Amino acid sequence: MRETRTRSFRFLKDRRTVIASADRVFIAALTHLFEGIGPLVGAATSEQDALNCLAANDVELLVCTDLLDSGSGPALVTAAKAQHPQLRCLMLIQRPLLSTIDAAIASGCEGLCSRERLGDGGVLSVLQAMDSDGIHMDPTITGVCQHSRRRPIHEGASHLSDVLSLREEDVLRGLCRGLSNQEIADQLHLAIDTIKHAVTSLLRKLEARDRTQAVLIAFQHNLVDPPAPIPRWNNRPHR
Repeated sequence: MRETRTRSFRFLKDRRTVIASADRVFIAALTHLFEGIGPLVGAATSEQDALNCLAANDVELLVCTDLLDSGSGPALVTAAKAQHPQLRCLMLIQRPLLSTIDAAIASGCEGLCSRERLGDGGVLSVLQAMDSDGIHMDPTITGVCQHSRRRPIHEGASHLSDVLSLREEDVLRGLCRGLSNQEIADQLHLAIDTIKHAVTSLLRKLEARDRTQAVLIAFQHNLVDPPAPIPRWNNRPHR
């Protein structure tokens, strides 16, 4: 936890942050969590109050929950992104439903984290991954997606080998486990730039707009069963 807090300092130290949640205890806990790391400029319990706070301050980061006193987290992020396109958004999901996750992704959130992980460093871990990867879902959220699989993408295309290279398969499995680019690079013993290139390639092949949508596609269409641990990239032929 201490190491994660230290690594997250770079991402948070200069980012003015607003918190929005219907849960006052959550707001207090997150305020304590951010203490000494980054500047908090406001907190709100409703969608409109949060938007007013964002309009009145130069804010770089919004941390919110899906549940608000009035309005909703996804609606807040959608409206906030329309007004402040450069705003980064992390949403803590209190209702772990696929519909809630889909709405959060559609709103443009760069990070998704389960509410239960507030106390074990999960929030700071996702913030750290957002800094290195641009967008990230924690393993609990990806697990919800995994257990909410839908139809095959099309007949005869139920295996990743029909679409992706072996390296891209391994990288996608890592994304589906909620790993950051650096964590995937460490486990596959590859350079971070190699992982970034593979992510770009698999997004193109899966016609996904970002890594989060790629994870949803993999789970929704039954493309991948994430292994544990992720296999080491070693003496496998390139395509």
